[in-house]
Order: sequence, then C-alpha cells, then structure tokens
Amino acid sequence: MDNNFENFKLKVEQLVNQYNTGNFNFVIQKVNSLLKKQPNNQFILNLLGSSYHKIGNLNVAKKVFMRVIELDKNNLAAKNNLANVFKDLSEFTEAETLYKNILDINPNYINTIGNYGSLKFALNQYEESLILFKRALKIDNNSLIIHYNMGLVYQSLGQFEDAKSSFYEVLRINPNMHIVDRMMSRFIKYDKNNPHLIEMLSKINLPTLSDDSKINLNFALGKAYEDILNFEKSFFYLEQGNKIKNTVSKYNSKYDQQLFDNIIKVFKDYNFTKDLNKISDKQIIFIVGLPRSGTSLIEQIISAHSNVYGAGELDFLEKLMRINFFKDDQFKFLNLNDQSNIDISRKTSMKYLDFINKFNITESSITDKAPLNFRWIGFIKIFFPNAKVIHCVRDAKDNCMSLYKNIFDENQNWTYSQSNLFDYYKNYNKLMNFWKNKLPDFIYDCKYEDIINEPNIQIPELIKFCGLKWEKECMEFYNSKRAIKTVSVAQARKPLYKSSISSSKNFNRFLEDFFNKLDNLFS
Repeated sequence: MDNNFENFKLKVEQLVNQYNTGNFNFVIQKVNSLLKKQPNNQFILNLLGSSYHKIGNLNVAKKVFMRVIELDKNNLAAKNNLANVFKDLSEFTEAETLYKNILDINPNYINTIGNYGSLKFALNQYEESLILFKRALKIDNNSLIIHYNMGLVYQSLGQFEDAKSSFYEVLRINPNMHIVDRMMSRFIKYDKNNPHLIEMLSKINLPTLSDDSKINLNFALGKAYEDILNFEKSFFYLEQGNKIKNTVSKYNSKYDQQLFDNIIKVFKDYNFTKDLNKISDKQIIFIVGLPRSGTSLIEQIISAHSNVYGAGELDFLEKLMRINFFKDDQFKFLNLNDQSNIDISRKTSMKYLDFINKFNITESSITDKAPLNFRWIGFIKIFFPNAKVIHCVRDAKDNCMSLYKNIFDENQNWTYSQSNLFDYYKNYNKLMNFWKNKLPDFIYDCKYEDIINEPNIQIPELIKFCGLKWEKECMEFYNSKRAIKTVSVAQARKPLYKSSISSSKNFNRFLEDFFNKLDNLFS
C-alpha cells in the first residue's frame, strides 16, 4: 500500500513539474489516466482543470473545478481557480461573487485577493484594484505577481514613479523577471548615463538568459538607444529581439491570409441597405486600424468628452467572434442571411452589450479601441447599426516601424519579421479598401498626421462624426486622468507633438528594401 502511495506521489510530482514547464497537454493526458484509479482526487483534478485553463479550454476547465467543489465545497483552491475561469470567460459577476465567498471563508487567502484585484483592474476600477493589491502585500510583501500587477495599474494611471518602484520590487524578488525592464522602458526617457540602461547592458550578455529575457531586454534596449539617438544600436537590439520572438511565436501567415480572404467572400454580395434595428441607445465608438496607428491618442481625445466613457482595448468582441463564427480555430464561411446566423448575430450583440454594462457606465457613448476589430467592421454594422467606426490611418512606414519596435499579444505575432509584417499590412490595406467601398458612410478615416498638423480643424470634425457636441476638453485630452493600458501609456498623455511623424526615416538605411515594398503598395 505504501509503495502504491509513494508511486502515485512521485507521478504527481512529475506532473506538477511538467505543468510548471508548460507541458499542459501531456499533463491532461496523464492526469486523465490517473483519474481512472483515483477519480475523486481533488489535487489532480485541480491540476487537470488548471491545465485546461492554460490551453484556453475554459468550458472544460469550468466543469472540472465545479466537480472538485462538489466533492468539497470548502476547497478554496478550486473555488479560486473557478473564479479565474469565470473572469476569463468575461462572466464577471460570477467571478466577483466567488472571490467574495472565498474571502468570507479566509480573509487572508492571498491568491484570491490578488486575482480579485486583477478583476477590478480589468473592469477599470483602479482604486479598488490598488486597495486589494496593498492588502495582499500586507500578508506577503514578497509576492512577485502582486508587485507586478500593482506596477501595471500605476503605469496605466500615469503614476510612473510608483510603477517604477513596484517593478523594482519585482526585480528584488526575482532579478530574472526582465519583462519589467521592458515595461519600465515604455515610460523612461533615456540618456547614455541612465542607470536603468546601464543595468540592462550588464544583463543582456549573461549566458543564463532565457529566450523571454533576451526578447524583453533587446526590445527595451532598442527603445533606450532610440531615445539617445543612436539608431544603429537601437536597430541592432530591435532586430535581435524580433528574430528570437519570431522563432518562439511560430507565426504562420497563411492563417491570416485565409481569414482575410474568407471575410471578403462572406461580405462580397451581402446587402447592407436593408433596415437594421438598433438594440441599444448606448452608442459604441469602435476605434480600429493597425496597432500603433494613433488609436490610443484618438481614444484619449474622444473620451475627454463628458458624454463618453473610454473603455480602452476590449477583447470581448474578438472572443465572441471566435466563439460564434469560428470552427476548429478557422473562420467559417457562412450565409449571413440564414435565419440561424441572424439569431447568432443578435445573441452576439446582446452578449457584447451585457459585457459593457458590467462597467456601470453612465455616459451615453463608449469607446472600444481594440485595433484589430477592423477585421469585423461588417459584423459591427450588423450587430450595432448606430455604432461609429473610426479608422486610424498613419504613414505606412512609420506605422510598420512602430510595430517592429514593440511586443504585443499573441494575436499580433505577425509583427516580428519584415516579411510577415509586410504580408499583414498588405492584407489589412486590401480589407480596409473593401470595407470602405461597402460601407463608405459608416467609416471615418482619421489620419494621424492630419490630427497632429491641423488639430483645430481635425479634432472638431472627429467629434462631430461621433455625434457629439463640441467640448474644449477634447483639445486638452492630455489632462485626462483615465487609465491607458496599451504600449502608448506615456505618449498618449502628452500634448500633440510632431516628432513621431516621419520617425521611420531614422531607420531607412536598415530597412530600405522593406520600405520600398511598402511604397510600391501605393504607387
């Protein structure tokens, strides 16, 4: 009996190690085998649910954690894990209820306090988020993830010194957590004697660096050397970071090529002239385009209006599209006039409205500035006929260079090689031309350079398109205290400046062939 127990214990320890190295599918396979002998073992059930959660199979993860709670209603780990799944499913009310329930049982359960703080951050309830994180740190001041998340909140609020302090706490606990070096590089203005630059240079050639550390440090050093106008060194580090990131991400351009082609096929003969009934008086202003095209700036300008709530970069429409219009991770070719698809469209729009209502918005308009929603403009017209779509446009070379200088989430793995970046830009340009031909009055092209050069003309026109009365605060958007959660966390808080126009010229000699290909797209 003891031998059986020790053997089981050893197998579980090995699976935990596999989980910690990210081998989630292997863990799922082996745990399901172990469950045949111990079907009610709560620890391995929790491990199974966590593995499903990690690979994005949220509904299965939810079922597994519910099974654990049926076995033991006081299993706080399972309850916490289930609440996290609810959060990722955007079922925020259910998540909050469960977090509160756990803290009623154990007020010092630090994992839940931290996760609850992250939920508040996701819902733009920043002060409540910080209160929870500070509460967690009183229990354990060496919690790396709490310090890191506090840094993200402070950074989003523009409280950069507080953010820097939180990020340095992360490095105190784990000197190899180099993502915080990249986060700090967003808001530090470097000179050649900057202590953070010197620190990063002392780390970059360490033989023990992981790929993730190399990626983060290279991108951060690229930003630092651009600040001090050493463009040769800047490009050297950016190119190194992109090469490693591209290898790790394993992006396949055929996937997006097929997606763009199928979208055009679906909408090519679709008739948008038939009556579409709005389902809410709340007006949604979708700010779309390529990332780094000025979307954060435009949201700052619009959300400075008293009748607009700036929700930021929401991922909810993307999630709903994938749930309802994808099969086996591929966009389905579908007949939008079919009654079943009409019903799905209505349910999708209602789900989206349910989601934004979680923000308790009193303003009549709300911005959603997820840039890649440009892919779904036809669906947006069907879902929300009274919506406004603002398409942010920027000089192609400046836009692509800015993309090449930054790291994004996994939906944007096309940015890390020049060939993938060019292919994506070409497909984006083709799709946007298609949308503007199909829906010319639904889309407002907002050119970054025009906003910078002619703000007194362009900003009032932008506000007018949104159906809003003019307010001078829209010209003074940089005074806004609203949070910014994107790469533009520092830039979008400044008054308008012209230094970013034609900034790609600094890298012309390194990207001559790539820039020529972009020029030829428009010749």
